[in-house]
Amino acid sequence: MNELALVNSADYADALLTARKARSVLILVILLSLLFQLGLFFAARYKLQIDDSSVALDFLKYLVGLTDFLGVVLPIVLAIVLLLIVLVMLLGRLLGVSRLVSAFIGCLVLMVLLFPWQAFLMNQTFSSEQFRIPGVLYTWSELALRARIHPDRPTLTLLYWARFVGWPVAAIVLLLKIHHNTATGLRAALRGTARAEAATIQTPDSP
Repeated sequence: MNELALVNSADYADALLTARKARSVLILVILLSLLFQLGLFFAARYKLQIDDSSVALDFLKYLVGLTDFLGVVLPIVLAIVLLLIVLVMLLGRLLGVSRLVSAFIGCLVLMVLLFPWQAFLMNQTFSSEQFRIPGVLYTWSELALRARIHPDRPTLTLLYWARFVGWPVAAIVLLLKIHHNTATGLRAALRGTARAEAATIQTPDSP
């Protein structure tokens, strides 16, 4: 009986460690994508000439498209990974489930924020009545059109900076919060499995 409990605890721990590695890689790639788009916006606004035609700009266009793709797909994969972790923790009756549930809900919110809604609801000017609040990630055409505009009203200026800086920073903060919650919950769960293994080893089998 104790041997079976020991095997189960070790199996839960292995599953959590595998999922933790996947979670870390996914969060890192999403974070790098957000930082890339944030940095490219400032480069396009203050220094980079994005109207030219060159191999470097073609490469940047590709990277923008790649970050858009990763920003849409990877949060979905991350949500699935977090859901799997929650299921493992519930099945093993491990500690830290509340942190993982909070991170899962945060990931769902992140999915909504990162989805490029402007690809379906976009109007080219902030002053238009048809303007819709876009997703955090921008496309190359949106960057080329809006990077160096100077809105003439305070409300439009606020909307401009919120779109290209405020929302990405908010998404980064949310992503780091997801990372913190998952790390805290997984540490608690892994400590619980380690204690269970130690208790199983020390407890003699019942006759």
